[in-house]
Amino acid sequence: MSTQKVAFAAIFIAGGLVGSLPLFFRDRPALIAGSSPSSLAVGAAGPGSASASIVAESLGSFGKGSLTRGDLTSDEKYKLYEAERKVFDTVQELLLQRYVEGFFEDYQKEHKLGSVQEAQTKYMAENANVTDAEVNAFLQENAANPGLQKVPEDQRVEQVRRYLEGQSRSGAIRALAATARTSGQIIPAVVPPVEPRVEVGADGNAIFGNPNAKVSIIEFADYQCPFCARMVPTLKEVIKKYDGKVNWVYRDFPLDFHPEATPAAIAANCSGQQGKYYEMHNRLFEELRNLGPDLYPKLAGELGLEMAKFNECLKDPAQREEVMRDQSVGAAIGVNGTPAYFINGRRISGGVDIAELSRIIEEELAAVN
Repeated sequence: MSTQKVAFAAIFIAGGLVGSLPLFFRDRPALIAGSSPSSLAVGAAGPGSASASIVAESLGSFGKGSLTRGDLTSDEKYKLYEAERKVFDTVQELLLQRYVEGFFEDYQKEHKLGSVQEAQTKYMAENANVTDAEVNAFLQENAANPGLQKVPEDQRVEQVRRYLEGQSRSGAIRALAATARTSGQIIPAVVPPVEPRVEVGADGNAIFGNPNAKVSIIEFADYQCPFCARMVPTLKEVIKKYDGKVNWVYRDFPLDFHPEATPAAIAANCSGQQGKYYEMHNRLFEELRNLGPDLYPKLAGELGLEMAKFNECLKDPAQREEVMRDQSVGAAIGVNGTPAYFINGRRISGGVDIAELSRIIEEELAAVN
């Protein structure tokens, strides 16, 4: 098991749970993590089943009219998808929970143990053991972590051991769940919903990365949004990781309560006219707390732009109109906050990590290869 740097604010909450709950209740999200419709055996739906109602094209009637999936807006389609996905994930979670419970009951009988708890303990001792070397390595790697330093020194080894044991046990449960899925021992009778895709492209906005990449990340963001700023290094890392296979397009979605979001977007567009869009984009996010009319010419000068052309561009009404077009496109496809991402049309909201982005990107790359 490899060591990792973590936020210690969460470690000891998780660590405190170890030993207090049955193992199969500890990591419910992990049981369904990584599963996708293509990786699951799905049972056939009979008439009137939950499956049939979920996939139905007709959603019902109202007054003299009727409503089908095709009538829904992009935002409505996604809301319905999220609700249906929750139903599917809940069914799958319940099935997996029953599977794990049954596994330990069988394990108890096979090893002639006195209780299911004994079975869990024996299984985890064999499959999720944490060594002293792993604990020491974790302590060394996180020695400078402020959260760790707040823990009394005489308690650190035990706290870290409990945390690593919890992580290791969760991994063992995930492995059981993966085996159940791949062996066809988990068969939901509810059909997984099809994730809606949105047709959205660069529409003339600057492209970071290979313009002909098979996967495009379309981002709607705001230059005064702290969460958007925090995602910039992650997106750069993704582009580097999938060199030539993924590109990233930034589209403006200035929020009403951020007065400098639109002027900053205009400054970026004007820099783009001189071939320095993403250079200005990066600097604007670095100066998130200092945005204002004095900053934009200063940054333009630092980037070596032709100042007369840049300043004239800032006054051009067409630049504001272009920013507002981006905002209108975003609103029409359901964006109501920043950041929001569309990976080959698949919608993701909020600040996601590189692992989640990579998972979706790899699914898309596999689909187009």
